Amino acid sequence: MSLLGVFANVLLPIFILLTFGFLLDRRFSPDIRSLSRVAFYVLSPSLIFSSLVNSTVSGADSSRIFVFVILSTALMALVALLTCRLLRLDRITQSAFLLATLLLNSGNFGLSVNLFAFGEAGLERAALFFVGSAVLANTVGVFIAAHGRTNLKEALLSVLKAPMVYAAASAFAVNALHIQLPEPLLKTMNTAGQGAVPVMLLILGMQLARTSLQNDIPLIGVATALRLVVAAVVAWGLAAVMSLEGVTRQVCIVEASTPTAVTSLILATEFDARPQLVTGVIFLSSLASMLTLTVLIHILL
Repeated sequence: MSLLGVFANVLLPIFILLTFGFLLDRRFSPDIRSLSRVAFYVLSPSLIFSSLVNSTVSGADSSRIFVFVILSTALMALVALLTCRLLRLDRITQSAFLLATLLLNSGNFGLSVNLFAFGEAGLERAALFFVGSAVLANTVGVFIAAHGRTNLKEALLSVLKAPMVYAAASAFAVNALHIQLPEPLLKTMNTAGQGAVPVMLLILGMQLARTSLQNDIPLIGVATALRLVVAAVVAWGLAAVMSLEGVTRQVCIVEASTPTAVTSLILATEFDARPQLVTGVIFLSSLASMLTLTVLIHILL
């Protein structure tokens, strides 16, 4: 597939939905925080639960994907922490920087991109990647966000309040114990989960409408470079070390190279960890990913 074909068929539909959110905010100025809480406490946990319960990916591939998520995040954390030290960032700014560089958009962008690029096989693996990254986002991510303004104990307690942790744990328990869930419950979770991606894309579009890049431009640029370029290099190398092949390799590399997640903004807003800085990185990385992901997917195909 040509570069233009990759952009038109994979990325353009996503950016059209972002535009809907952008225009919706300019016209009606809805309450983003309330909508974010709907996504955080209802839609995203439902998507995680339904994705895990319904997955048909083999146990071996699932394990490789989860290991890849953990290792790639750990490697990027080392890079990000080193960058924070070099830039001598204060505690709150460091929290915002880590949120912006470590929490990737494996849900909003990742699920859609991998479906359009690699079909249903890509979507199934992307859902597993999203589960792994979402659990990290709502454990490590919550801790990072909360630790910017709270002590260690309060930050750890904040982790226990993240609903997606319980959604993932419940799904694992259902699969491990071979529990047959009632059909109405499955339909409820599936339906709510299907709403997560479009709603979070709309949230991102609405937030982009309120974003200004007038402040912290150098720092936003550094964070964006880490999220899109350095992360892609790290993912490519890690996939080679782990001997990943086929669709699993393609999905893991693409997911790890997606722009900064809306979740980072939700957490930064919830815990007052410089949300404007995080929003700036979301804005720039989302726009720049039109180029970086187009080139990356073209190479992988």
